[in-house]
Amino acid sequence: MKTLFKIFLTVIAAVVALDGSAQNIAAKKSRLATGANGVTVVEQSEVSDAVRSVESRAKRTKVNGYTILILSDNSSRARENAVEAKDTFEENFPETEVKMYYETPSFYVTAGSYLTKEEAIIEMMRFRSVFPKAIAQNREMDITDFIIGNEEEQDE
Repeated sequence: MKTLFKIFLTVIAAVVALDGSAQNIAAKKSRLATGANGVTVVEQSEVSDAVRSVESRAKRTKVNGYTILILSDNSSRARENAVEAKDTFEENFPETEVKMYYETPSFYVTAGSYLTKEEAIIEMMRFRSVFPKAIAQNREMDITDFIIGNEEEQDE
């Protein structure tokens, strides 16, 4: 009985560790049932319902994070000032990504993507040597801004 319970827990852990979609669960059950020592998987309704509720959740693509606002300008020379600030930033801090964008009625220049306010403040203090009015700004960002790996894998 203990062995059956261990097998059941192992199967449930494997199912949860997988993608979680119904197709993968069905495929996993099918693979376990084949062979000389086939395993019969019996789903408990509570577990099955819990897995389905997790599957039905919308995938999260946004996260609350921070960026450093270098420039906000709505003057008649706003575009030129923004381009100049972006170029100056890129010269002084080439390792940090900088973005320039326009939202009516202003041009903005922001730098970096940070998950915590502490990280943003540390970088902000570094940037203030060139941009004394820089401020940390809370912003909703794409979660992909924080994923590292594809670029590093391509370099290897």
